[in-house]
Amino acid sequence: MAGAAAAAAATLGPQLGCAPLARRRRAAVAPEVRQVATACEVCPNKCAVLAVVENGRVKKLNPNPASPKSRGMLCARGNAAIQALYDPDRVKGPLIRAGARGEGKWRQVSWDEALDFAAERLQRIKDEHGPEAVLFSSTEGFQEEFFKNFALAFGSPNVLRHPTLCLASVNLAYSMTFGTVPSFDLQNASYVIMSGANRFESIITPDTMDLIDGAMNRKAKLVYLDPRFTVTAAKADEWYPIRPGTDLAFILAMLHVIVKEQRYDKEFVATRCLGFEQLAAHVERYTPEWAEGETEIPARDIARIAREFADAAPRALYYAGRRSSWYVNDFQMRRGQAILNAIVGSWDRQGGVVPNSRIPLGELLVLPWDDPVAPRVDEIETRFPLAARGDGAFLQARENVLGGVPYPVKGWMVYKQDPMNALPDRGRTRAMLEAMDFVAVIDTQMSDTAWLADVVLPESTYLERTDPLHMLPGIWPVVVLRQQVVPPVHDTRPNLEIIQGLARRLGLGDYFDYTVEEWIAEQAAELPVVNPLEYLKKHGVYAPAEAPFYGKTLAQGYRFLTRSGKVELYSDRLAEAGHDPLPVYHPPTPPPAGAFRMVLGRKATHTHAATTNNLWLLEQTPTNDLWIHPEPAGKLGIVSGDLVEVASQAGKVRLPARVTPEIRPDCVFMLHGFGKLSPWLRGAHGNGACDADVLITAWDRVSGNAAFHETFVTVRKVAGEASHA
Repeated sequence: MAGAAAAAAATLGPQLGCAPLARRRRAAVAPEVRQVATACEVCPNKCAVLAVVENGRVKKLNPNPASPKSRGMLCARGNAAIQALYDPDRVKGPLIRAGARGEGKWRQVSWDEALDFAAERLQRIKDEHGPEAVLFSSTEGFQEEFFKNFALAFGSPNVLRHPTLCLASVNLAYSMTFGTVPSFDLQNASYVIMSGANRFESIITPDTMDLIDGAMNRKAKLVYLDPRFTVTAAKADEWYPIRPGTDLAFILAMLHVIVKEQRYDKEFVATRCLGFEQLAAHVERYTPEWAEGETEIPARDIARIAREFADAAPRALYYAGRRSSWYVNDFQMRRGQAILNAIVGSWDRQGGVVPNSRIPLGELLVLPWDDPVAPRVDEIETRFPLAARGDGAFLQARENVLGGVPYPVKGWMVYKQDPMNALPDRGRTRAMLEAMDFVAVIDTQMSDTAWLADVVLPESTYLERTDPLHMLPGIWPVVVLRQQVVPPVHDTRPNLEIIQGLARRLGLGDYFDYTVEEWIAEQAAELPVVNPLEYLKKHGVYAPAEAPFYGKTLAQGYRFLTRSGKVELYSDRLAEAGHDPLPVYHPPTPPPAGAFRMVLGRKATHTHAATTNNLWLLEQTPTNDLWIHPEPAGKLGIVSGDLVEVASQAGKVRLPARVTPEIRPDCVFMLHGFGKLSPWLRGAHGNGACDADVLITAWDRVSGNAAFHETFVTVRKVAGEASHA
């Protein structure tokens, strides 16, 4: 009987989870464990990571305490990068489309065939229409530099980057005011105001940890404005469900009180600022009583907050956040924030708004290419002359491509980006893709954009490759090294090798005649440590030993990087470009009768639309729904769980309703990133609704940045159907 039992256990062991005797003996041998310092890629924060590798497999990702930038933390998304590495839905080798776009027919091919195919198509377009007929779009990353350089070496000026869908209006507003984009010293602030920056819920970053340490542990005051009662609202000292699109009215009224009552920093304004007299006259009309009618925030509260804010300065700041533009007047709202921070004297002071420190890196000298000669397809030089030309204006580019002006664009190279989900009005993005003769996508997964491409060139994940050094500027600047943790699991390549393969076939190989190791060695050469490259390989990060330094721009004789050399409250450059030199308030258009303003947001368990196929993260946030206030929901006969249809000028979607008093009656809300088209993303395909299907095309007037809160929608219950989400 004992022998029979042993035989049965040996047969059933793998199914029951009991290892046979020989395997149990092998398991008793200590595994080979090593630790590799690297940097996370799941969001733009690039937190320092220590990867634990056991017998060649990544078993755990831990925060690296050596980095002051990431505050010794690794969020849910960072931990879930292991799932992305071993995701069965990954693109495992190069693919060429074998049917119509979106039909789902693909051929798995060799790298040589895929690169030959892509290079031949690119060369054909270049020969027939010129290099400018190929568009290059990307999101930020350590190897994005190689992709941009390839576009320029190819001869195309048409590079579109992530800021045009994210921080462009913030960056431009602060640059126009201070000559640079600063950081916010939340850890040391005593008074913080936030407009819609849902830091405790939408994204967990070092700023979030600093805010928790400052506002929660030290009891610094937090005032929060948002149409929704978010987690951040729940943690704030004061929350105001501001009428959407009126934040600038609130800021201008604060400026009115501070100027009229002379609560500004007189010495800083007199010596460092330009245009205070014009500002004082400008804000005279923007009283708290007027702002109450616009914002629905009581005038007495606006005046009190203005006084408290000024009294708390310089440890007071109006936080810009990391959001995209909300409205077509977003730049001027951000300008208002910058001006408010300036006149109370919070600039370059502990607890205030601080110019970023930097660490210089070396540079590998490469063969220079000729600058592209054609104008940009987005016409940024004339339409948005103050915007960052290297980033472009994505929505204007899409409209021009669809209209065939100023010239035809027939090819699209996409790196680490999913325009089908990142841009509003997905129907127009798809029309743009369908109009292309050739589309190539470099990505780790079969995104919706990849699903409609001609060729997919799979990039190795960040744990499978070594990237260039990256310097993260800020109050605590650091240099991070992202080094390979394990060899590629599948037939994938780093972006540099993909670019080099294309470049050689297009006669551009000499411009990319280097290895990533040579690139890194030149970058690291001047770091002030012994054997800098070995130091970085061991520690993963270099940070200066000295504490954060404040006040360097306050030294006598310092010249700000503006035209005047001062903080420009009034901007001649804006006036010359045809824009208001001081922020002018324009009331938002109210929703039509029976309609709602659509507002969007993120959850800290997902990065935009990039992680909604990550099964670990889907366990935390499995889908999205539509937030709607009980008052309009009752009139529409909607209860929580009902399937509803949300429709706009751009399109319509269906998703379950969440009836909640935690949103204004004139707004509805849905999470970004769901409703994927690609069947290869099995966890995300058809899961929830995609906001890009209903968002209209709108952009900020000054920066060209996409404006995501300008859409009005109707909502109706889908009769006879209930959601099973």
